[in-house]
Amino acid sequence: MNQILNSLIRFDTSKIDYFKGIRQGLLMVLPALIGYLCGFPSFGLLISTGTLAHIYVFKGSPQSMLRTVIICVLSFTVCMILGTLTVTQPILFGLLLLIVVAVPYYSFNALKLAGPSSTFFLVTFCLPINLPVAPDQALIRGLAIFIGGVLATITVLLTIFFTKEKAEDRAIKADFKTLHNLLHHFNDAEQFKRYARNAVTEFRTSEKLLITSTSGGNGNLSNRFQKLILLHTSAQGIYSELLELNEKNIRPLPEDLVEMMDYIIKNVRYPQQLRPWTKTVDVAPEFQNLMNHILKIDEMIHANEHHIEYEADIRKPLYSKRIYQNLTFDSIVFRNALQYTVIMGIAIFIALAFNIQKAYWVPLTAHTVMLSNMTTIRTLDRSLARGLGTIVGAIVLSGILAFNINPVVAILIMSISALMTEAFVASNYAFAVIFITIQVIMLNGLASQNLSIEIAYTRIIDVLVGIIIAVLGILFLARRTASSMLPSAIAELVRKESILFHYLFSENKQENNDRDKVEKLNLSVKISNVTQMYNSANGELFSNKEAVRYYYPSIFALEEISFMLERAMNNKHRQTIDDQQMGEYLVVFENIAKHFQLQTDLNMKEMSHLPQYNYIRAALMNIQRNCSEQRKDITHSEEGAH
Repeated sequence: MNQILNSLIRFDTSKIDYFKGIRQGLLMVLPALIGYLCGFPSFGLLISTGTLAHIYVFKGSPQSMLRTVIICVLSFTVCMILGTLTVTQPILFGLLLLIVVAVPYYSFNALKLAGPSSTFFLVTFCLPINLPVAPDQALIRGLAIFIGGVLATITVLLTIFFTKEKAEDRAIKADFKTLHNLLHHFNDAEQFKRYARNAVTEFRTSEKLLITSTSGGNGNLSNRFQKLILLHTSAQGIYSELLELNEKNIRPLPEDLVEMMDYIIKNVRYPQQLRPWTKTVDVAPEFQNLMNHILKIDEMIHANEHHIEYEADIRKPLYSKRIYQNLTFDSIVFRNALQYTVIMGIAIFIALAFNIQKAYWVPLTAHTVMLSNMTTIRTLDRSLARGLGTIVGAIVLSGILAFNINPVVAILIMSISALMTEAFVASNYAFAVIFITIQVIMLNGLASQNLSIEIAYTRIIDVLVGIIIAVLGILFLARRTASSMLPSAIAELVRKESILFHYLFSENKQENNDRDKVEKLNLSVKISNVTQMYNSANGELFSNKEAVRYYYPSIFALEEISFMLERAMNNKHRQTIDDQQMGEYLVVFENIAKHFQLQTDLNMKEMSHLPQYNYIRAALMNIQRNCSEQRKDITHSEEGAH
């Protein structure tokens, strides 16, 4: 219980976004206030609702920001029209509502998009419940939502315009800052290890920014984006080479190489200094590959458009394919989406069947409880936070409404609540729920022209019903906790890496660029499964934290292996291995997979060295050591607890 109470007072200050909160507060207050003062309160309120598309836009590339806000604007408009047309037909209304919440929920999770998922799709679709029944007003109401969306889009455009540095440029600079730290600390093995620990995560963060920047449209990339993709992949190539050198303990790095890299990094950061490296550098054979990777970056900076276009096309990420790539029972995203759809269907049916007043509060609450995670214990955590935040918000609002406030004050309170929600939602969810509750209740009270104290306290019952449905649904459909499912997810990832290892290094391989991209996406699904499970398991209230943490070194090593496999995929001149050596590695992969899946002991097996990607061997050896040594410590810990 202390953990739940602490959730209300524990803030991640780095995630507080005051500017976004202020923008959303102004977007809410101005249309609603102008509409009220001009004698069109409902129209103004609907425009304010349309501006909620703005909250779905997070820091990212201009392309991704604009694409997100436009999709949300159009979706909100359609939701309002459909909700207005079907509000008198409960069955059709319920079915459409289920589609409205399920599709965005799946899409947001498959694409790993930040934001409130389908929350405000639901609010927009259900808002007609609070408005006069008027199917003939569907297009007018849709137009009002669209106008609000246009205001949100203009706000996003202004934000992009006044942003000094584009997100994708920051991503590339972050890549090379990582390389700078790795190169300058390479000669100190411990320091290098410390910086390398977060390198893969940083590269994947950069890649996410790039792929969201380049996805969509006809698939063609501008020359600028092509160059950025190549710089990103080249940076990863240098990192992989440093890992190889570190594994062989080949030190120190020649100073000329460090000087060369520093010069090229300056060229990346400040493109106006586009002068190629001219100084002749002689290095020992073991450093030749690293120097070639560094020179490759210099070459890409000065390459002609045709060469860049060819290279970039090979590596072009297929971000949009994650939508259908996750349409498999192998994907936790898909399984969670199915569970979510079933539970939301039950919540919608109960709300409509029992003719609950303002029925949408029941599915809204159930949705919010399930928004973060679909595992049993984590859902309990979130439901308590949601319930506590809602009750506090309803009590606060009841006190305010007891004074019989006028609509202008209500509009101001709604807008301040929107400001606080957006400023703190990433920093402290439970705290933000207080203001989400006030914001949505006020929005609905203004829409129905009912600002009595009743609209606040009656919502508490609806919230409790929604929480009960969500928790019982998860208990029934997802009985296994994340900590219990994590070992199987790790085993699946190991086997996927084994398949990809065989595909890349077998002498009998058949490969093409399309197959490469598919294999990369399949691997991404498995990695996503593991990381989601691990994060959820860490958040469980009653899991054995020591047992969960035991898995981290292996997960980290598997992420490193996947990184090296992706690097090998981009290397069309990689060396293959014979059947005997392939057999050695496949046996080790399978032994590790069985260890996690069956929770059995693991015996160390030596492997011969790989010709180019020996770090893969090193990572597999590290996993074996972790599984055989640390597992014993965990077993002793568990026995001591009993």
